[in-house]
Amino acid sequence: MSENQYLMDFLPRLSSFRNETSGTITSYRINQPQIENTERPALVFLHGFNGSSKSWACQFAHFTSQTVIAIDAPGFGESQVVDGGMVAIADEVAAVIASLVTGKAVIIGHSMGGMLAQVLGATHPDICEAIILSCTHKGRAQPAGSPLGAAVLERIQQREVMDDASYGALRVGKMLSGRIDPQIVAFLAAVAGEIRVEGIRCGGFAMHYLDTSAFLDKITAPVAIFTGADDIVVKPDAAAALKAGLPQAHHALLAGVGHAPYCEDAASFNAAIEAFLDAVLAG
Repeated sequence: MSENQYLMDFLPRLSSFRNETSGTITSYRINQPQIENTERPALVFLHGFNGSSKSWACQFAHFTSQTVIAIDAPGFGESQVVDGGMVAIADEVAAVIASLVTGKAVIIGHSMGGMLAQVLGATHPDICEAIILSCTHKGRAQPAGSPLGAAVLERIQQREVMDDASYGALRVGKMLSGRIDPQIVAFLAAVAGEIRVEGIRCGGFAMHYLDTSAFLDKITAPVAIFTGADDIVVKPDAAAALKAGLPQAHHALLAGVGHAPYCEDAASFNAAIEAFLDAVLAG
């Protein structure tokens, strides 16, 4: 059995939530163990621009004694697109979480999902026990009404003409550095190859206009920032600006990984999550 299929086997089936207020359908995956560790809150994972709820297979495989939820961003998986930018997306995600979790959850957001997690923490503090921001920044902060940047427009054009395998391989090749296990690359490419044009457009616009500067001081939950030592996507100045805006945040530098630490070195990524939660939930 290939590593690709082995990881896919850990994924729960895809489910859907319909927001009765907006009518929007959001897809997600959830694992609720028969015997749950009641001392640990639910973990909610929010994927990046090259991912989906499938991205978190290694986390579903590891965190088996507590509720684990992975939510598809608008236009990804079977989630419908959402107008209104990242704040509107956060409202939809909060509705999904509230429907599945009693009390608060730990929000783990990667890259695009990390931007969403920042907004979620500021606008829906009632559902955030703690927040982990992986390989992310504050958004592109472009003026309202300005067109999408060339890089996102290029993604859309490529997705329109390329087959799934070619597109997935291209995207993953632009987010990893160094020597990566070919089976891990194959898994990441298989996930990226399923991305739809509407997801690229929706997520692209949400990040394009976003500047979380005004949100950061409204976050009341404990925050950790995970940085991939070899991340070629999030530039050092963007990472530094996020850290400066969250001066109380815990920091974890993940050695030997690029922009997909959750899969490149899942053991270290999962251990970093556990160490942070041990520190902030001990009381």
